[in-house]
Amino acid sequence: MSLTRKKELVKEKVVRSHGCRGACIRCTKVHRLIDKMAESNIPIGYWFLNMKEFKGAPKLKEIVDDYITTISDKYMDGNSICFAGNQGTGKTMSSICILKEAIKKGFSAHYITASDILNEATDSRHSYNLKALLRDVDFLVIDELDSRFFSSDNAKELFSGIYENIFRFRSHNTLPTIMCTNETDGILSVFHGQSVQAINSLNKQYLTIYPVVGPDFRKQQVKHAS
Repeated sequence: MSLTRKKELVKEKVVRSHGCRGACIRCTKVHRLIDKMAESNIPIGYWFLNMKEFKGAPKLKEIVDDYITTISDKYMDGNSICFAGNQGTGKTMSSICILKEAIKKGFSAHYITASDILNEATDSRHSYNLKALLRDVDFLVIDELDSRFFSSDNAKELFSGIYENIFRFRSHNTLPTIMCTNETDGILSVFHGQSVQAINSLNKQYLTIYPVVGPDFRKQQVKHAS
């Protein structure tokens, strides 16, 4: 089943759940939000999650709640943030909740993983459009910024050059970037080659890293279900 078809089925479910014929104001607004989330590459499993249901690190919830409340100010400030910590602490969900709030406020948004950046940016069919999108979008989430997704130093070096170009442009134009990493010893381990020094300088100047510590709440959910 294609993602387009899945999106339409989700819309139909929204209408059935509300008990209307799909022409009411509420369902129309939800359908528009669904379209925007799909255009922003937000995974379907996160479309209807919100911070009220958050089971991850409590400190992370505080940070995200504050960010969402002041998202217009955060956009104007243009500062970038990185959630860094072990798996299952709610980093991806938190970053996507920020994106969804940005969409509701009328900003453009995009979600992408680091490995997808490398794969698509090195594909001549998509490279130009992708780089333009990642440079210009109002709010960008780069997820899974982890060295384990790059099979060699050559792959890391290639990604480093792409990342530097995108992050430098966004930082100099005060466009917020939200990153998520499982690298608890620092994200510099993701990078390799000549760009590392420049990336380190950019990160120090424009990136605030929030350590995220806590148990893997996904494992806890499995235990409770069993």
